[in-house]
Amino acid sequence: MKKFLPVFVVLLLLCCFSDLLGQSSFNTYFIQFKNKANTPYSLTNPSQYLSLKAIGRRIRTGVGFDSLDLPVNQAYINQVLSIGNAQLLLKSKWFNSITVELIDTAIAASWKQQIEALSCVYQVKSLPSIPLQKIPIRRGVQSEEGLISDDFYGPSFRQTEMLNGHLLHQLGLNGKGMDIAVFDGGFIYANTLPAMSHLFEEGRIIETHDFLHYNSPEVFDAATHGTMVLSHMAGIMKDSLFGTAVEANYYLFQTEDVFREVRLEEDTWIQAAEWADSIGIDVINSSLGYSLFDEDYMNYETSDMNGSTTRISQAADICALKGTLVVNSAGNSGNDPWHVITAPSDAKHVLCIGAVDANGVHASFSGYHPPGLDDVKPNVVAMGKQTVFAASDSTITRGNGTSFSSPIIAGMAATLWQAFPSATNMDIFKAIEESSSLYLTPNDSMGHGIPDFWKAFVNLSNQIYGQPNERSVLVFPQPSDGQFEIRVEGNFPDVGNYHYLYDSAGRKMRYYKWDYNYSEPWAIYHLDLTPQPTGQYYFVIESSKGFQVVPLQKR
Repeated sequence: MKKFLPVFVVLLLLCCFSDLLGQSSFNTYFIQFKNKANTPYSLTNPSQYLSLKAIGRRIRTGVGFDSLDLPVNQAYINQVLSIGNAQLLLKSKWFNSITVELIDTAIAASWKQQIEALSCVYQVKSLPSIPLQKIPIRRGVQSEEGLISDDFYGPSFRQTEMLNGHLLHQLGLNGKGMDIAVFDGGFIYANTLPAMSHLFEEGRIIETHDFLHYNSPEVFDAATHGTMVLSHMAGIMKDSLFGTAVEANYYLFQTEDVFREVRLEEDTWIQAAEWADSIGIDVINSSLGYSLFDEDYMNYETSDMNGSTTRISQAADICALKGTLVVNSAGNSGNDPWHVITAPSDAKHVLCIGAVDANGVHASFSGYHPPGLDDVKPNVVAMGKQTVFAASDSTITRGNGTSFSSPIIAGMAATLWQAFPSATNMDIFKAIEESSSLYLTPNDSMGHGIPDFWKAFVNLSNQIYGQPNERSVLVFPQPSDGQFEIRVEGNFPDVGNYHYLYDSAGRKMRYYKWDYNYSEPWAIYHLDLTPQPTGQYYFVIESSKGFQVVPLQKR
């Protein structure tokens, strides 16, 4: 069923916002238009403004196309700019708006009156008066070298193993072919650190974009925070670090101004989300949140964290409803008076990630469920205390924050999604929640608890492929004393040639490679589990269409 979010709905939502109070000499303004009439773009020709991947996803999932997809009418933008005294900073098709910066604030009042008089303008709102400027590179954080072990993951193993993510890695799932956008404040050293060199050598940094500074590709400045976040997903350092999605494609988007905290950053985040949607990004990781600002008059109340008040949360929901999995950190206010999560992690369709320590105990700094919100938040948690990541001196280090638990989950979500390309973002969202340790008894600090990605993998396989006999996979007998015959209808490459056997704990027992007789309609395998203990086993079939899990019950 198509989901339509007409422009007038967004306009009604925005009517709930009050103008910023008691300030003069503003130099930035948010201008929202009434409609998208007479646009040169058409819903019947979405290739004008969406990538083929984004179009295909909308068709496959039934989301379809609506007026929010149409770009802002350039004729309306030209009318605003023709009045003069303003330069364009940002555009938002979802809110049918632009953000401009004034050249001369002394004539702001008369300029605003002229803009409001334009027949195409719905409303004009003042924004903070601090001008945007490119800040010189600020070199970053001192590191502490982590403990190195002989294990493949080294000291980073626990943050993946806690989620049973290593079991998906053993299947060869590392996010290959998935597109992940990282929204952050800067990526200093990401283009020079050895732990990330494979991304550049293999051409998997697909795009960089600084949304703070119109049309700038430069993101390797301002802060190291984005680099730390990225390395939790993509970093590889022998015997020290192995990220949760090391083979994914990455898009590095700078949306956060690390030198100030103002509401304008919400609009840069929104523009990045719109662009991510238009090019077909699969997963967004946003280790960012908005609640309190440099000026008190901009601050939100904790009651505003209700999933719909803030513009950024509205946008995050739109992005998710259009097919992107939006993963956002819960925020680090658990010990502060604010105490609760921050926007946009309060949005209903955003996967909000809290933090636990290596023992699975809630990290006290991780934000709690806000008052007045019916949805479970945080949705799930992952290790965010003393996680391992790439340091600026080319070693590894440890650190704390939901900024780190979020990319661990985002990378694993992309890795899980890789196995089931026909799944939707909300299929992945739901599978992660339902696999979690507190799913039936969620609480206000850990939500649904710690996900089990092996369980999510098995459940998704059953959901997508159905019961074995319904998918032309026959098992004789079932249950069995140990002797199984498995027949899979079809030949290579339809069936595939890689198969794996796991026990009920998700431990790999043996690796299989089948040889095919192309004249036979079945691929046949005789499996002997007689020496193995009684219990549940899983035979995993990999094919060009994804993964299918066949449960085997030994008596």
